[in-house]
Amino acid sequence: MDLTGIGSVADLAKGLIDRFFPPDVTPEQRAKVQIEVEKMLQQDRNVLLDAQKSIIVAEMQQADTYTKRARPTIVYAGLGYIFLVHVFMPLVAFFTSKALPTVVLPSEFWWAWSGVCGIWIVGRSTEKKGVKNKLVSMITGKG
Repeated sequence: MDLTGIGSVADLAKGLIDRFFPPDVTPEQRAKVQIEVEKMLQQDRNVLLDAQKSIIVAEMQQADTYTKRARPTIVYAGLGYIFLVHVFMPLVAFFTSKALPTVVLPSEFWWAWSGVCGIWIVGRSTEKKGVKNKLVSMITGKG
């Protein structure tokens, strides 16, 4: 089950109650336990969200600026791989007249790299237009 909202937490709690409680439990007892299970699941979700938020805040506040520049590094590394596979190796094969093994970048590379590039480009373009807010700072790694 997907724990993305209150409805799904309630559905999960109801499913647990229906599965593990004996059928002779009264509806009042069942409802009371379901509410408690919902509270526990929501508290667990809140703890997870707080931990994720703390990690992001800690990354953005650390002194190591490389972590903040990781997005451009991914962009440049991807360009390097593309150059290597689609320019350098074919040129070497052409000039040496040797058959080099064919290297194909997997589709996962293209999806991940283009996603990172797209988000980073949108953030940089927005930043250059003078928009300054937390989202733009998080995308560009400046802040």
